[in-house]
This record gives sequence, structure tokens and C-alpha cells, in this order.
Amino acid sequence: MANWTLTQLTFGTEKNRFHSHSYYDIAVMDKDGARLLVHRMGFAGHQPTAQDAVEVGVVDIAEPGSFASLGESRAWSWQQGPMAQWVGGGGLAIYNDREDGAFVARLVDTRTGSRRTLPRPVYAVAPDGKSGLCLNMARLDTLRPGYGYPEGGDARLKQEAPKEDGVWRIDFETGEAKLLLSLDEARDFVLYRLGVRRQVLERLRRPHYWFNHVKISPDGKRFTVKLRWRRPGKGWNDKQGVSLTGSMEGGDLRFLARATSHVVWLNNHELYAWRMSEVVLLGDRNGKDNRLRRIAPELLQQNVHMRHLPPGPTPVLGEAVFDTPYREDIKLLHYDDRSGHHEVIAKFGNHRPARGPFRCDLHPVPSEDGRTVIVTSMQDGGRQVYALHRG
Repeated sequence: MANWTLTQLTFGTEKNRFHSHSYYDIAVMDKDGARLLVHRMGFAGHQPTAQDAVEVGVVDIAEPGSFASLGESRAWSWQQGPMAQWVGGGGLAIYNDREDGAFVARLVDTRTGSRRTLPRPVYAVAPDGKSGLCLNMARLDTLRPGYGYPEGGDARLKQEAPKEDGVWRIDFETGEAKLLLSLDEARDFVLYRLGVRRQVLERLRRPHYWFNHVKISPDGKRFTVKLRWRRPGKGWNDKQGVSLTGSMEGGDLRFLARATSHVVWLNNHELYAWRMSEVVLLGDRNGKDNRLRRIAPELLQQNVHMRHLPPGPTPVLGEAVFDTPYREDIKLLHYDDRSGHHEVIAKFGNHRPARGPFRCDLHPVPSEDGRTVIVTSMQDGGRQVYALHRG
């Protein structure tokens, strides 16, 4: 197996200057694997408020310690940051922010410095860079703290499953948005699939529903999203959630699986995810059981953040990297699904707390050529970003 070299890219823990990349399933590295989008924080250990800003910037991976600022964001979370990501493989970047009490997205040309504002926060960017998908980040923050943004927008908490809220597609050129899937439509679709008894029980309980983790297929034609539900103020578990897929034009809604976590598109027709004590390959189809097979049953017996290594969407999983989250000492592993061989390629300590809203997961992100993997770690005492280079 190849050797991996670890390089720390950001610094400043001793000065309370912390850094992180946004979520593990978005393009935080540019297409050449040369530049990285990160955000810089000046505190740790409490939930951000509307007044707590992070600075979004670009790190030159070949120059550890570099940081070229793009601007501030007051719309971010510990787990997913401001969702800073590259658009369309060029020099255009996007991140979420707050303006006049509402959440917006900033489109910044890192080559010219020109910038535009979109009227909704963007969660996922289409492969062609022309549009993106949006969720209600205020509702998400209220019902699942640590992932959405506080004190902004309309959480619509008086409604259990609003008809006018859900997954939106926004055009980056015009700023116009179209509702692709409402919470009301998704709830009714799921309850019908869960059977009459479960449908009656859930309607009597009157839980509130929300969306999280929306992701677009490699060809840009479909998306997957997680629908979850809970009674306000009450606990919840993975069984109170399902993954769905739908068309980027609207409609063609499909039931992917129950109790899923960390869902990623492998190609245009298959996805992999953690589901009820196993990592599984799932087919995007209208079947009663979309489970195609279990992945690495002897190795993967806990929830992980997994990303397959490029090049590109493939019909087989091939190589992948994944972390072992929710521990003080976290490992990053490389796995070859064809041979079953696996190895630990890095270890990171000092991840305290190991659980809860302030935990720091590695969230591994591979470059387009699969030769670099980005992680965020607490190894030096604070959140900092590291790169693993494959020899």
C-alpha cells in the first residue's frame, strides 16, 4: 500500500485562532487539489450566535500557514461550518452568511474579488456550477442544534410539516428558487411507506419534521436528502429518520432506506451509507429493499464518515477513506473494497469532547485525483486543518 504523509496546514491554537473545513461531502478543495476553503474561529465551546462571526478564506495547500480572506460569515455551525465550497471547478467559491436578519449565500470570484449575494443559504452545489440546493437552516438549527444556523430566517415551528418549505433549487445566475420537495409531501410519502399502524401512531404523536444532508448525484440529475422527525423538546433516534431521493427537476420521489446516516452518492445510481449497525450499498430505485450488499462487514461495525477515492463515479466502491469518530483518539483508515485490505494511515488524539455538539470529527475529504485527503483535528489542542498526501 502507498505511504501517506501528514502535513498541518493551519495554525494558531495557542492564540485561540482555530480553523476547520466545512462538511466532508462537499468540494472544499478546488479541482486541482491546490487550494482549500476553510473558516477561522476565535472561540470554542459554545454554540454560535448571530454575533459570532467566522472568517472564510483560502489556504494554499503547498504553503502551510497561508490564509487569503474572502470575507466573514455569521451563518455557520460547528459540524458543517458555513458550507464553504467551490463552484463548478473554477475560481468561484460560495459560503453562507447573514444579511438583515435572513440567511443568504455569498458567491465570490477568488480571482477577481467580485462578489454577488443569493437570497437563500446554499447547502449543495450542482456539478455544473449553475445551481444549488437549499434547506431551511433556521428550522434545522432549532430541531437539530449544531447543523443549522441560529437566530435567523423563519423556522416555521408552528407547523409540523410546512407545505411551503423543504428542499429548494436556486439558480445561481438569477437567484430564483423553486421548491422541489416540501416537508408536507415528504412526510405523507414516508408515512404511507411505513404502513397504516405506524402512520396512525406518528400522526397522533404530531412530531415536527425537518430536512438535513441534501446531496446531488454526480450527473446532477438527482438528489438525496434525510428526512427526520421528533416531538419538540423530546429525544429522538436514528429510527426517526429516512433517506429519500428525488429529481433535480422535481418529482420522481423514491424511498431509499430507513435509519440511515452519512449517505454519499457512489455513482448516478448507487449510494452508500451507515444503516443500523452496518455500512451498506444502496440502489436508487423504487424497491421494497434497496440494500445491494454490506460493505466491509468485518471492519465497519460502527458509524463512520466515509468517502470513496476518485477518479470519478464508478460502478464499484474501489478505494475509500473513513474515520472512527466519537472518540478521543480517532483513526483515519484507507480501505480497498476489491481486496478487503485496510490500514491505518493516520492517528489523531486530543478530541475532547468525543461526543456532543462541540465534538470535532475528522470529516475526511479527498481531492479529485485521490492523492490528498483533508481532515480537521484537535491534535494540537484546538481545531486545525491537516492534509494527508499519498506517496
